[in-house]
Amino acid sequence: MSSLNNLTIFLSFILTAPYLVIIFIDAAIFNIQNNCSYTIWAAANPGGGRQLKTSQTWVINTDPNFRDKGRIWARTNCVNNVCESGDCGGVLYCVSNGATPETLAEYAFNQTQNLDFLDISLVDGFNVPMEFTPMNSECVGVKCTADINRLCPTELRDPGGCNNPCTVFQNDQFCCIGSRASPATCGPTAYSKFFKDACPNVYTYAYDDASSKFTCPTGTDYKFTMQVILHYVGMQS
Repeated sequence: MSSLNNLTIFLSFILTAPYLVIIFIDAAIFNIQNNCSYTIWAAANPGGGRQLKTSQTWVINTDPNFRDKGRIWARTNCVNNVCESGDCGGVLYCVSNGATPETLAEYAFNQTQNLDFLDISLVDGFNVPMEFTPMNSECVGVKCTADINRLCPTELRDPGGCNNPCTVFQNDQFCCIGSRASPATCGPTAYSKFFKDACPNVYTYAYDDASSKFTCPTGTDYKFTMQVILHYVGMQS
């Protein structure tokens, strides 16, 4: 298409067999389609939010020069815009991040050395499975498709999913704050190891960078699957 760059992200959220699909085009346009057999409430920051019935699509625009970290997630079981998981203040159009628990797809485009940074994070807990695969043999994919909601430790269980221990216990050890506010003092715990065993390549606590942050050349294509599936197609001339 013309000289404009094209960028596509395809994200799907799935709690059972169906899924939600998000396509990100031109680093500025998201096409979000719900392929689930039930209604979900898609959310993006930046971007907002919308209720999507099965097969409905939502198109949002983002500044193509956006360099801060963005995030996309699914809200579930919403009534009057108040959601069991991923709630963003009881409004349909999100202008803030979602409430825990929520599985997050995070991104930052055109960063250092012309790289895109992408990850899947459980630092805010888990509500839906997710997978992404870069369409570039030089890059490594990441997924979290384990049945974490079923396996979740009793003390972390939530009606909307499985909480991160920081949310539940609010202490320095699990939140990497105060006396534990550095990589040297905040390491893995039994809870983060539970998440890591289930999903080895995702963020499970704040300093879990070594095995959890993924980069690809700006312009790479990505496929995200969320059982949410997310496809991200990088910039092309």
